[in-house]
Amino acid sequence: MTTNINQFKLLGPAMILIAILIVGLAAIPYYGMARLDAESRERQEALVERNIAIWITDVEFALTAWTIWDESITKIDNAFDQEWTDRNIGSSLIGTSRTRFVAILDRDDRLIYSKTADGVRERPFFKRDPQAILSDAGALVERVRKREVARKPTGIPAPVAFSKIEVIGSDAVLLTASLFQPDFKTATLVGSHAPVLVSAIPIAGSLQEFLGDRFLLDSAAVGPLASVEPGRAWVEIAGGPGGQSEVLSWLPPTPARDLLHQSIPLAATVTFVLIAGSIFAIRLSRQAMTSLVESQNKMRHAATHDFLTGLPNRSLITPEFLRLSAIGNITVGCLDLDGFKGVNDRYGHAAGDELLKQVAGRLRTWCRDDDVVFRLGGDEFAVLMPSIAPGGAEWRCRQLASLLAKPYPIDGIEVAVGSSFGIAEVSVRTIEAFEEALKAADEALYGAKAKGRNHVVVSLAPGSIRTVG
Repeated sequence: MTTNINQFKLLGPAMILIAILIVGLAAIPYYGMARLDAESRERQEALVERNIAIWITDVEFALTAWTIWDESITKIDNAFDQEWTDRNIGSSLIGTSRTRFVAILDRDDRLIYSKTADGVRERPFFKRDPQAILSDAGALVERVRKREVARKPTGIPAPVAFSKIEVIGSDAVLLTASLFQPDFKTATLVGSHAPVLVSAIPIAGSLQEFLGDRFLLDSAAVGPLASVEPGRAWVEIAGGPGGQSEVLSWLPPTPARDLLHQSIPLAATVTFVLIAGSIFAIRLSRQAMTSLVESQNKMRHAATHDFLTGLPNRSLITPEFLRLSAIGNITVGCLDLDGFKGVNDRYGHAAGDELLKQVAGRLRTWCRDDDVVFRLGGDEFAVLMPSIAPGGAEWRCRQLASLLAKPYPIDGIEVAVGSSFGIAEVSVRTIEAFEEALKAADEALYGAKAKGRNHVVVSLAPGSIRTVG
């Protein structure tokens, strides 16, 4: 009995110290777990929300091919032409894009045209009267009107469009209101307001499947905010019947919690080898953090790069300018494909997507190592060219135009498109000067498009351009 007491006196303090160390080591990750997992969840929510906004922006930009157009002002606002509107707006949008409902409001917000694709007439959202759909879009139209009054257009107008995701039963659509505007000012509005295009794009499958698969989310679900279980990440994405908010929720990654759960049984079996257990926990921590960093890098790449071509998108153009400005002077070029819409109309969207991939591949191959190519949306691209004068950039763009004009093999056939270029030099290495140069290159591109296919237009100064065949 005395021996046992003496052994306890000798070993007891050591055992208590080991127990305190083990409890302390267990408490550190336990209390740090919530903070690490909360930060991971907040980052993923921000990335998902940004990705959804980029997808909607791409859809709004694609609609400019129909809304920023002098002839649309002539045929819809100046003197409404039903046949022209149906052929060039309604049937064209439904036939060549994913749009399945089109409505046009006149300058007084009265419905003057609507069309619904036959294949969606029985879906809950589209089977309703057009006026009911327009009522859903009322807030979007109001925002368009406010922006129309506030803006002071100069040069080629910027798109004026607002969108929202709406859910009716199991049916989800992207609803967009866009302002018709003249591009080259050969037509002018009769009154102070322009017509408005209201369009709806159905989201394939269920909304949770569409967004969950697109952004690699675990157990994605869509429903009212009140139904979201504690611990799930969420972002507000849509409006439902009666105006209540619909949110996308999912199970966020929990690397710290997973690490803790994995380490508990191991700690119980190797308490007498504390150092070995600590090393093992450190290795697991590194693996978990590496997995988290890789997941974040993938999400960040998806937010800053075009999913079809892999090229950087609009969100990277300013950071890339700041990086390249350290190399030397920068010339910016904007290019647009000539005849791309005809390829989509004749061979379908799959062929059009494949054509864009091949165009991006040629641009990557034939641009210089220091050049950076971006896809701005639709069939429009941009190139930042450091350490090159406008004359050299002009020569490079003529070479690129010849290269892009060569036929593209697609599904056993060869298709050909042209390309138009607008070029401008960044006069001062500041963000403001770069934005002015980008705008000047875009205006020069519109000048090239107005002259026909395969033209290069160089912007020499604000309001002054030079055409190169």
